[in-house]
Amino acid sequence: MVVRVREDQVLLVVGGTWTLRACVTDTWGCPVDEVPTVTITLPGGSTATPTVETIRLGEYLVEYATTAAGRHLAHVATVDYGVADAAAYAANVTTEAGMPTTDDVAKYLGDVAAQYDTETLQDALDAEAAAQRGVCRIRAVYPADLREALLRRVHRNLEMRSLPLAVLRGDAEAGSTTLPGSDPEVRRLERPHRKLTVG
Repeated sequence: MVVRVREDQVLLVVGGTWTLRACVTDTWGCPVDEVPTVTITLPGGSTATPTVETIRLGEYLVEYATTAAGRHLAHVATVDYGVADAAAYAANVTTEAGMPTTDDVAKYLGDVAAQYDTETLQDALDAEAAAQRGVCRIRAVYPADLREALLRRVHRNLEMRSLPLAVLRGDAEAGSTTLPGSDPEVRRLERPHRKLTVG
């Protein structure tokens, strides 16, 4: 006896619709006719009880329009077939004013930023923002992991400028330092947003 919710974790834009599909089945996995009740807890702590529509036997639909940023929790309950929970994260659309700026880069770099003028920071930021757009899906919401990856990209860009094109490796004590071809931390942060390459 089980109630299941499809797509139990989603990211939405504030104002977008959270679509919940609940499936109610018996012990043998056969759909049953029991409409669940759905309670959504909003970011501020208040609750909402949206209308539940029947799609077909054992399959039910809730559509809830988000109005606030933050974590939304849905509690789907039946009398005889258990409960299920789901979460949605609603975020405001990131306008141009909310995208990383040279001030953000300078703050990220800390004391190192003093050796670069604003024009140099802007050039590096523009180049790395374009490079990120080339490999990642940049949606209406610019999340914290992409922001962090971009700032790290800029930091690496600036550090690479001071390195010669060819470096001879020496021993462990006197050898030259070289940066790897790509940054594993940038790859980790951008992985969920990477475009799929076909072919």
